[in-house]
Amino acid sequence: MEISILILVLLVVAMLFVAPMIKGAPRTDNYQARELMTENEAEFFGRLVVALPDHYIFPQVAMTALIEAASRDKKQAHADRLRIAQQRADYVVCDRRCNVVAVVELDDRTHSRHKDRMRDARLRRAGIRTVRFESKSKPSAQAVRTAVLAAGAVAEAAQPRLAA
Repeated sequence: MEISILILVLLVVAMLFVAPMIKGAPRTDNYQARELMTENEAEFFGRLVVALPDHYIFPQVAMTALIEAASRDKKQAHADRLRIAQQRADYVVCDRRCNVVAVVELDDRTHSRHKDRMRDARLRRAGIRTVRFESKSKPSAQAVRTAVLAAGAVAEAAQPRLAA
């Protein structure tokens, strides 16, 4: 009888400690603040603000705030949502009514041209133009303004990558 009680107690104790680990790592709810932008991104943000004083500039915007899956098929829509779930736009430029004028990307060596093309195509299908600047050099405020406010969407193949 005492052995069965001991076994029962050991099983309960084991379940209390092992069960949370079976579902995954235990939750700690321990977080810390992180920088919203790198120094390079923050400096370019300042350039955008100077170049476009009559617009709102929002940094690090979730792609899901800009576009959504349009498929009527639930499985396809879910797959499409997952494709953009962890992506962010470097900057979103909006007019005073908060209509999106363009997404601005600051490209550095960590960018993948293939992934960038797919991402730009998704935005373009939703009617949002992407303007890309290379991080290596910085354009003047006027060059930034001209590129961002260029009338009409330009096909990606015809759109040059601008030095930033």
